[in-house]
Amino acid sequence: MKKLFVALMAVAALVSCKSTQGTSQEKASNKQNISELFVEANQWELISFNGQAAKEAGFTLKTPTLVINMAENKAGGNSGCNSFGGEVVIEGNTLTIDKVFSTKMYCDGVPEIEFFQMLQQTLNYTIKGEVLQLEKDGQIIMEFKLKAESAE
Repeated sequence: MKKLFVALMAVAALVSCKSTQGTSQEKASNKQNISELFVEANQWELISFNGQAAKEAGFTLKTPTLVINMAENKAGGNSGCNSFGGEVVIEGNTLTIDKVFSTKMYCDGVPEIEFFQMLQQTLNYTIKGEVLQLEKDGQIIMEFKLKAESAE
């Protein structure tokens, strides 16, 4: 009986180690995919803002976009009204866009100020498939979908 118990414990330990390795490999693969998505300066389109679909939140003129280029530590895009740029810092699972500048067109009703205020905070980010989620205090405040390459 004692030998059976020891054998079962050994098998359990091996299974535990193997599942931990798989998890580590998945995390490494996920990290590689995340860095590739940011290094290649892919464009992300806003799909939700403060829990509302982008259009419902007031982005009716143009869908806001975000481009993160880790190779140059730059971010940019469109706020739904104006083009913008800035510096990006990504550490672990946090993202900060700093020194934001933008064009100054007037667009009535677009929540551009709130968009910029949210982007300039230190935010946690998660990428799930082709969706980039930006979180503050455990709440998803913005979601972006990876924009398919256009044949323009």
